Parts: sequence; structure tokens; C-alpha cells
Amino acid sequence: MFTAKLILERIDKEGNIAERRVQQSRSFLKGFIELLYVAHAQIADATPYPMEEIGGVAKDVDNQSADSYKTKCNLKMGACPGHSQDICHPGCANSSGVQSILMDMCGVEGELIGIQVGTGVGAVTPTDIAMGTRIVHGNTAGTFEYGGCEFSSLSFVNPNGEFTIRRYFTNNSGGAITVNEVGIHAAGSSMGERFAWQFLIARDIVGGGIVVADTELLKVTYTPQITV
Repeated sequence: MFTAKLILERIDKEGNIAERRVQQSRSFLKGFIELLYVAHAQIADATPYPMEEIGGVAKDVDNQSADSYKTKCNLKMGACPGHSQDICHPGCANSSGVQSILMDMCGVEGELIGIQVGTGVGAVTPTDIAMGTRIVHGNTAGTFEYGGCEFSSLSFVNPNGEFTIRRYFTNNSGGAITVNEVGIHAAGSSMGERFAWQFLIARDIVGGGIVVADTELLKVTYTPQITV
């Protein structure tokens, strides 16, 4: 059985855990299944699979890589902080010359990949393609500073196997922000278009919201788990 646990921890400016919420994640979405399908069905560039990215535009996604030694960025969820650029490999061919090498990859801002937070309260549906109201990276009113999204703690202890996906959000906005929803963006790419997009693969509503005061941090952890 595949499940996931969602943990939210509000950390005060002294570094103490001021509030902790634990809930079952019930909301892996259509985008998650589609990206798994693209990978396991070995979808080729000639017959790509159309998916709606977070902006609502249909994009062709494939699993083909012209260079066998390079890994496609599909299902990439690890990310660097904020506006720092994550380098994604869409799978296009690498020919000679600096320009061709640069066209072999594309940059995506770290805040757009991995765990996301928002203020939306609308019910989750299996076909959601975007957060209700996503909180963007920044240090002005209504924004959070996005830390890196990291993976750790892979373990197998009978009957369970699990790992963690974790991200810190810092509130330097000057006021309190209420987080009502949490989700995950994953990358998906096209060899033909030489680009990578973001797809929503999970979204969960936080009952009652969690209020993060100015100068506080919010630590969000997803723990996917298998149980035999």
C-alpha cells in the first residue's frame, strides 16, 4: 500500500517548534500518474503525451533522450532556493559548439519545483493542475522566502519503506500569513521543444490553516511510505 504523511511545523524566531500538525496526505493527483505513465510507457518524442502545466496550457511530454548518458528531468522534485536556477535536461541532442550545449538544458527557478504552499481553501479534486492561490517567493507582503527542496532519510524497516521531502519557508513579509494548502510541483519535459515545465502532482488542504507570523519559519515535510 502506498501512502504519504504531511507534517507542518511552525518555528519561532528563537528556533523553537511553536506548532506542529500531522495529517495524512490524500491528494496525489492526475499529474503524478501521468508522469509515471510517461516514464514507464517509454513515451517517445514522435508521439508525446499532452499534459496541462500549472498555467493551464497543454504541453507535450516525453521520456526520450537523444543522449543515453543524460537523465531526463521528468518527476524532478528536488530544487534550489528561491529564484536560483535549477538546470533541467529535456533530452535533446548535444551537438558540437557552446550554443548547442547550452540548448541541451534549460533553467527553471527553484521556487517553482518541489513543495509549494498557498492560501487557497477550495476542495481538492483529482484533476487539479494548480494550487488554489500559490504563495510566491519574496520578502514583501504576502510572500515567503522559499528554501531548497531536499530529499533525505530513505529507510526500510519491516513492514514499511519511506523517505522525506522537505522544504523551509521563511516569513520576512512584515505580517502574518495563513497557509491553507500545501502541494508539490514536479518537472516534465519535451525533447522536441527543448524545455521543461512544472506540473502539480499533489495538493492537500490544511484544516483550519496555520498562521505563520513575521520572522517565523514553516517547515513542510512529505513522507511517502509503502507498507507491505
